[in-house]
Amino acid sequence: MFYLVFTIPKESIHIMEDLPIGTSIYTFSTDGCKTINNAGTYRFVDSQKNSNDFFLIDPYTGRITTKKLIDRDDFCLRRMCSCSKCEIILEVLCVNMGKIFFNDLSIIIDDRNDHSPQFSKSSIIIDILENVPIGYLIPIDIAIDLDYGNNSIQGYTLLEDNSTNKILNAFQIEYTKKNDLLALRLIKILDRELYHSLEYIIQAYDGGQPQALISRLNIYINILDVNDMSPIFDRSEINVLLSESTSIGTFIARVHAFDGDAGLNGLIYYTIVSLDPPSNGTFILSKETGEIHLGKSLDYEKEKSYRIKIKAQDNGPQQVSIPAFAMIYIDIKDENDNYPLITPTFNDDRNSGVEHILNSSIITIRENLLNGTFLGHISISDLDSDNNGLVSWSLESNGSISIKELFNNEAFLMFTARIFDREEQSQYDIRLKAHDHGIQSLTSILNFTLIILDENDNAPIFDKEFYSINITETIPIDTIILHFHATDADEENTLNSKIEYQLSNETIFSLNSSTGELRLIGKLDREEQSSYEFDIIASDHGQPQPLSSTVRCIINLIDINDNYPIFDLSEYVFEIPETWSNLSPIGHVHATDADENYGELTYKLVYNDMTMTNEWPFELTTNGTLYLKGASVDIDYERCSIYQFLILAIDNDDLNTSVPVTIHILNRNDFCPELINNSTALFFNIDLWFNNSNENFNQYYLELFDGDNDTCTIELLNFNDIFKIEFIQRNQFILYAHILPEREYYILQFRLRDLINETIDQSCIRYVQLVLTIGTNETNQTVAIDTAREYLEALYLISRRSYSYFNLTLLNVIFVIILLSIAIIISLISIRVIYLSSSSCHQRKLRKNRNDSHTLYRLQGPTETQLPLLDNGPGEISLTSSLNITGNSKSSQDENVNHSLENDEQQQQLLYQLNSKSSSIVKISNEYKTFTLNSNHNTYDILSDNRHSDISRTLSYPHVRDSGYETTSSNIDQQRFLLPASPTNVSSSTDNQLIAVTYFSSSIPTHQDLSLSSPNSVSRTLKTFAHMPTANITGNESSTMMMARLAEQEIIEV
Repeated sequence: MFYLVFTIPKESIHIMEDLPIGTSIYTFSTDGCKTINNAGTYRFVDSQKNSNDFFLIDPYTGRITTKKLIDRDDFCLRRMCSCSKCEIILEVLCVNMGKIFFNDLSIIIDDRNDHSPQFSKSSIIIDILENVPIGYLIPIDIAIDLDYGNNSIQGYTLLEDNSTNKILNAFQIEYTKKNDLLALRLIKILDRELYHSLEYIIQAYDGGQPQALISRLNIYINILDVNDMSPIFDRSEINVLLSESTSIGTFIARVHAFDGDAGLNGLIYYTIVSLDPPSNGTFILSKETGEIHLGKSLDYEKEKSYRIKIKAQDNGPQQVSIPAFAMIYIDIKDENDNYPLITPTFNDDRNSGVEHILNSSIITIRENLLNGTFLGHISISDLDSDNNGLVSWSLESNGSISIKELFNNEAFLMFTARIFDREEQSQYDIRLKAHDHGIQSLTSILNFTLIILDENDNAPIFDKEFYSINITETIPIDTIILHFHATDADEENTLNSKIEYQLSNETIFSLNSSTGELRLIGKLDREEQSSYEFDIIASDHGQPQPLSSTVRCIINLIDINDNYPIFDLSEYVFEIPETWSNLSPIGHVHATDADENYGELTYKLVYNDMTMTNEWPFELTTNGTLYLKGASVDIDYERCSIYQFLILAIDNDDLNTSVPVTIHILNRNDFCPELINNSTALFFNIDLWFNNSNENFNQYYLELFDGDNDTCTIELLNFNDIFKIEFIQRNQFILYAHILPEREYYILQFRLRDLINETIDQSCIRYVQLVLTIGTNETNQTVAIDTAREYLEALYLISRRSYSYFNLTLLNVIFVIILLSIAIIISLISIRVIYLSSSSCHQRKLRKNRNDSHTLYRLQGPTETQLPLLDNGPGEISLTSSLNITGNSKSSQDENVNHSLENDEQQQQLLYQLNSKSSSIVKISNEYKTFTLNSNHNTYDILSDNRHSDISRTLSYPHVRDSGYETTSSNIDQQRFLLPASPTNVSSSTDNQLIAVTYFSSSIPTHQDLSLSSPNSVSRTLKTFAHMPTANITGNESSTMMMARLAEQEIIEV
């Protein structure tokens, strides 16, 4: 039976406490639960709930009556309800004719002012010293009123007799309702010589209506002389949090007071003055030590807090000893000591098909009952509070039960969640697990069983949904072809599970009705009939009507293998670029075979007879997909642009068919454009520009080449304001200047690009450099072009120096070390030979002038490019002047030699002195000096001063780099070993604005002579390139360009 659940709106009533037992307080009149012909039954959802013990419900009328005397104050103390609002919830179910009505009734118990405030004592005596300060507090035990709200204590008043007290209003009463503290505060100075006692009355009153209830406490205050020290607590209030599981005898707290008296008067004794709520023996106080121990077990569910008032008094005379008081506030901590309580109530209604076996946890139910059948309800509760009393639960029913939660998940109704089938599962073990949320969680478990009763509701079921078999036409007669089998889920060894088989129509097959074996009884001929289809029926013997099922049977006859594979296409043609990845398939071939048992085809690639198998770039998978063999396979359009071969499709009986396959390789851009000019240096004739005699002389043809035969473009990246490029024809261009160039050198940057379809490939870009030098008709073009090429090479060398040292492999390092060792050995041998071949006539002069040697450097004759003359200032010298430097062989490495020739007269005087003393000038063998002329009017600095002794010891000085020119000189002996085509020195300034490359060319003298005009003087050519910044003011762009200048001088050394 399917149950409908209805929730009735919550109703609320008020009742007064202390109603007589049996008083009717409410009657449920649920519509639908009571009908004319059938009345529903009422019951509490949780019959074991504490609040339900105070009420009774009539199961037929739904009337609620009181079962016990209801005391609201007792409910509040027992925590059965909130003290601020004592509300009791009754949960009631009414079940009638497949309907469940859920009702909850809120009963609010109103307080009756049946308790007056009560002090623990009717009077108290208080001793106080006369010298206590104003503001001194005397704590007083509060009165207790068991009522709540307005019926509880509302305040206190202080009364005094004017005729008795000689000083009025010496004290005032103070009451804190929040903390429930009561005390007398001194507001006037006491004087025992004037009065020795005071009397007061404290009156407590509640807010009851129509008449408030009161209670009185008489207080007698004795004023004592100041003749000893009274006890004083070091802590007047102590707060303690105590677990309810604390064992008896546990130390709780210790009060301590001190007294300044000596002897017996200084001994302090402690006593408990009051305990709220009263509980004799719960706490034990040591009279001497002030230690408090637990005397009885605690229960948070009964009492949640205690307040103890302790008095400390010394052993002095009672007349002069003033006691001290301290308050101990003990809060009880709830511990998780109560397990969740599970209360089941199972449905027991045979008419609905549900039955509860008495005194057991077993419920029986008939299979095939409607989904949603009511099974009962379960309530869950926990006596603990907060998280310890917060219960979570889970129900494991294997999908057999659905629930409807009630009362904030504290109870739930149970219904069937499915239509049960005993043959699927005959028993369900259900497990309800409830646990609280305490730190150490407590768990309760309820296990009950749902047993499904059997009915004959299952027909026989075949093992397969249909039967299909392929046989050859040559199978002999009486062969067993198939075995049919069916099962019945009904109870075994009964008529409901006994099965019989039969054919639906007559065929050339026979069927055994008991075993289900199918035999061939006739001859098969595929040419007459290729397949047979019929039904097999399996029936049981159940009552009142047998159940049956039918399965389809298909028997196919197989022919012999007489069909060849057939490809989908007569020829396969594929196109791939030469950059094809080996991970991507090239294409797929597919063939079919009409034979049913021979239709599984494999594919094989047939190689060209002229190609080796390991050189063939393609491979074929068994499913007919073409791939490249691997990542290392290289297909190149330029090498081979087309491949042709065959592919075989082979069935599993070795019948095969071939198909031709052609793969076209598509060209891709794998070559970059190149500039094929013969020289990297160009010469521009200024005279031809001004004469304009032949424009072709200052035009330069640029031709590009691309290995892919692509059309290319060239683009000038710099100096576009001076030079232009024009297109002539495919891959041919002309470079010319449209304004007069003014610099000596131009490094032209070009970008080459091939033009391709970038949707299928990517263009290749290359950058090249050409150097263009400027000259006239008188300029030797060959020398100028060679010099420009050397300058371009110098730029390359400088760029290489910044990283070449870090690109050496281990093999290169070893090779360089070997070459350096060989060079050092050759240098040592050469120096020794030169030294032995020196004339003996000069040895005396060399010894004489060892400490006074001079080297003269002089510019020799006009040059192609004159060095600029500098304005001579203090400490400067022009490069067009002769320079005489006095050397000292013992000078240190860090010595700087500076000379100042202020005018031409000094220069001429120096030349005269040198010429007059030419016979005394001795050339120092193996001396190498390098000087730099700075363009910022600084003095000349020695860049290096290398002196080679007989043992070939070399001292190297670091080069000083700056913008300007660098000149280098060496002696005659060193010139013999210099390669004329190699730069002697390559250097650059730190700001990369000076590039100095020095080339030497010298002549070997036939005999020695010390005169300046002698042919024995060594003449050499020094080429220095200065890479200096020059502002660009003629172009479209305002920028700073690097201008290259060449200085070439003939220098002789004496």
